[in-house]
Amino acid sequence: MYLWAAQIQSRRGMAQEAAAHLTKTRDIVSSVGGTPTWAWAGAAGVPLGTYFMSGRVDSIEQYMEVNQAVSQNADYHNQAKAGAEAFEGPTEMMLGQVVGMAGELGEEPSPLVMATTVAMVAGKQMDAVAWGVDLLDHLHALTGVGGMLAVAAVGSFGEMSFIAGFDSGAEIDRFNTAMLGDGGYHERVGRVGDLVISGSGRRFVMAKLP
Repeated sequence: MYLWAAQIQSRRGMAQEAAAHLTKTRDIVSSVGGTPTWAWAGAAGVPLGTYFMSGRVDSIEQYMEVNQAVSQNADYHNQAKAGAEAFEGPTEMMLGQVVGMAGELGEEPSPLVMATTVAMVAGKQMDAVAWGVDLLDHLHALTGVGGMLAVAAVGSFGEMSFIAGFDSGAEIDRFNTAMLGDGGYHERVGRVGDLVISGSGRRFVMAKLP
């Protein structure tokens, strides 16, 4: 399975208009592409006014089929033109391959998603992924929170992402408290060694738009 995401920044003072535009665009992409699509607002860890659109596909082939269908659709282009004033800067497209999973993956993502990304050292990707899968499994056993591990198929080459879904901020609090108080977590983090680039870690939270 692959996860794709588009990240875009709203223009200052136009966040409400951007959110309304994005949900309409989401519905067009979902209908034309034939795959479920979701819209998100950045809640923490990204600049204010950051928005995302995301989806799941089985393969890069399917992703390209969806991409082609959307790019040839007049309704999509009209919607993009209508909302152009609400955004600024380029739209960044990302595509990651899921290489590990813990827990059950529902048909719908959770209301809140926390993603932690880190850059793997060149030549150490296999060992880094094995470390990441072990950490993912440990945190699931510790907290009961399910998640996925994905590596970039395009975009930021060598990037690895831990993605976990939560029903509320309180659940994130409980997860963080359990994780930070667990010796097994800290022991595993201490073993990362030269598998990832020091200082490359980044964590952010997204809230799903209705």
